[in-house]
Amino acid sequence: MAKSTKNEDTNIVINTNRLWYGKNSTVSAFIATAYNKQGDKVNSMEGYFLEPQTNYDRARIAGDDKAIMCGTYNIVRPKHKWQRFKWYVDAVPGRTGIAIHRGTNGNDTAGCLMPGCNFCHDKNSDDYRLTDSRKKEKELFKFFDEYGGNGITINIGL
Repeated sequence: MAKSTKNEDTNIVINTNRLWYGKNSTVSAFIATAYNKQGDKVNSMEGYFLEPQTNYDRARIAGDDKAIMCGTYNIVRPKHKWQRFKWYVDAVPGRTGIAIHRGTNGNDTAGCLMPGCNFCHDKNSDDYRLTDSRKKEKELFKFFDEYGGNGITINIGL
């Protein structure tokens, strides 16, 4: 089901910082850095993630469509054939099925991370939307395939 990565001797660490909060969305800037087994940086990429509204009181409730609780998580390929997305955030307390997939706004996700090249704010709705999500998803997944052979970790910060 899952193809192997090209380089088993590298791992990826993604650091995110939540910066903008809308009525139904949360925007984070991220940088994904690939390291070799000696700990040397070999490549990096950056972009934005859009998640649903942030509500830390509800972030651990199964089935809730709020942003992920801050913390460190592994990113893994699907564990089951029925899972439709290519990459998932694993072991989020109280939550399952948190995928990384393309989308435009907070209505396109039920708690997942959506990558984008940039974002914009609609003052009338007090909400954010992503631009070029399909392009950034493709770039991010290629990066995962090329450098994530020894694991992918995401640090979700405030």
